[in-house]
Amino acid sequence: MASGLLIDDGVEPQPEHARTQPLLASGLDGRLVDDLAVRAYKDGISDLAAAALIEDDNRYLLVELQPAHRSDTITRWDLPTGRVRAGETVVQGLCRTLSEQYGYAPVQVDRYLGHVNRSHESGYDLRVFMFAVTPNELDSICRSALMGHRWADSRTLARTLTDGMDDILRNYLHNDLE
Repeated sequence: MASGLLIDDGVEPQPEHARTQPLLASGLDGRLVDDLAVRAYKDGISDLAAAALIEDDNRYLLVELQPAHRSDTITRWDLPTGRVRAGETVVQGLCRTLSEQYGYAPVQVDRYLGHVNRSHESGYDLRVFMFAVTPNELDSICRSALMGHRWADSRTLARTLTDGMDDILRNYLHNDLE
């Protein structure tokens, strides 16, 4: 495998030049995000994911993570997140994930917030890009998602997330946390 690790759909990530197409997202600098994705590949990280910060009336959506093992009884929460497939830009992967897994379609990707690297238990690194997102119908997850979810205030959100995402959120939510 010349270009790196396989992603979840069994297809190798495409070369850098194939991932730098313009992004279709309102209020977002697509070139910046594309450049960051290219930089991830240059850093040796071939798996990318995108996370959505979705707000409703100063509350933020968290989704329940599936336990790694059936004996894992601790409920863990995270932002809605999904891996980017070969041939997708980061924002396209985010929009697909929000539609397929969480019932949000269409969405407006408003702002890039930052990124973190996560090490997967299988031994590879994943770069997760975080975005502020506005869905057309906020309550659609309640009707269509088959997973647990909850709305948390900014303090709970910042305490719940880890792996560097909490630092990104503290910057973004600075006024709410003081």
